[in-house]
Amino acid sequence: MTPEDVRDVTFSRALLSKNSYDEAAVDAFLDRIEATLRGEDTLTPDDVRAAYFPHPGVGRRGYTKDEVDEFLDKVMAALDAR
Repeated sequence: MTPEDVRDVTFSRALLSKNSYDEAAVDAFLDRIEATLRGEDTLTPDDVRAAYFPHPGVGRRGYTKDEVDEFLDKVMAALDAR
């Protein structure tokens, strides 16, 4: 996995807020993952596993949880392999 893979990832927006994560929180964490892959941060697989993202709030849509979680599984595997 490269920093560009993280920068270029896209997620669908969920129809219901309860099935989604707040976009700004996910984007901020993706920035940290990208920085880690560049050697500018020190996230570990355990940090990724422990990441928490709030719901976007009532009436707001966010990134689909399943897609984000699937991508984070790939990030953990990539960090484990390093």
